[in-house]
Amino acid sequence: MKFLLYTTSYGKSGSIPLNRPIVWIPAFAILFGILAGAVAAGYYFAPLMAVGAAPPETVKPEWQRAVQEQKQELELARGQAQNHLDALAVRLGQMQAQMLRVEALGQRLTEMGQLEKSEFNFDQIPAQGGPSDPVEGEQLNAADFIKALDDLAAQLEDRSQQLELLGQIISERKLSDAGSPAGRPVEKGWLSSYYGMRADPFNGRRAMHKGVDFAGKSGDNVIATAAGLVTWAGSRYGYGNLVEINHGNGYSTRYGHCDEILVKQGDKVEPGHVIALMGSSGRSTGPHVHYEVLKSGKQMNPTKFVSASR
Repeated sequence: MKFLLYTTSYGKSGSIPLNRPIVWIPAFAILFGILAGAVAAGYYFAPLMAVGAAPPETVKPEWQRAVQEQKQELELARGQAQNHLDALAVRLGQMQAQMLRVEALGQRLTEMGQLEKSEFNFDQIPAQGGPSDPVEGEQLNAADFIKALDDLAAQLEDRSQQLELLGQIISERKLSDAGSPAGRPVEKGWLSSYYGMRADPFNGRRAMHKGVDFAGKSGDNVIATAAGLVTWAGSRYGYGNLVEINHGNGYSTRYGHCDEILVKQGDKVEPGHVIALMGSSGRSTGPHVHYEVLKSGKQMNPTKFVSASR
């Protein structure tokens, strides 16, 4: 097919065939250039139109500023999250220390109270259970979680103080019990004379017997009936060889007619400590120990103390 283009250039009529390469190749090149320029202009001016047709030199700084602000916000959020984690780590460490303290106090109280370790085993989590009853609700946020940790730490501190106070009470009670006379002053022997009015074994007259007598064999052990401090260890008129012990709280005990004294003044003794050997020194008719219990310096009936067990 031939395409002819007629012209009157130079005052003459003529024709130019359009199917020659020398004609259509330049024409296509020009057309392609126009289309490519239009597409490039579209890609270039479209972002400018989206931001209000801002000049190219202002668009790039705005993007950079937006990216920088997002980075700063991200770093701020990351820093806040790390601060929360640090705070939680501190609270967790404090609670762990308090828990160790409570466990130590609990174990000490278990031993002091002579409780079965299986009843209060602080190495195991307390047994718990129950039917499942799921409850729908809001999830715990960070602030509520930290508050719950603070409340738990306060409860642990309170329980720790209570346990420590309870331990002091038990210790004081045990010391008080140890300082209160209880039991017999001899390991072997029998009760040979009660407290109260009786016939004097030397003259037969009625006289007040201010203690109890435990008879036995010469050389039998005489033991302290309570913890205390030896305030007398020697001979005294009427008692022969005498040991006197101050137990505190106004209590003291006397052990008379001993054959040999095994303690000295100032010694500290515990319940069951052998303080002397039974004898018949002083005003005595045979081997025995004269036992007295005094409260604020006044003799009491030792019977109830002898009957008591520690």
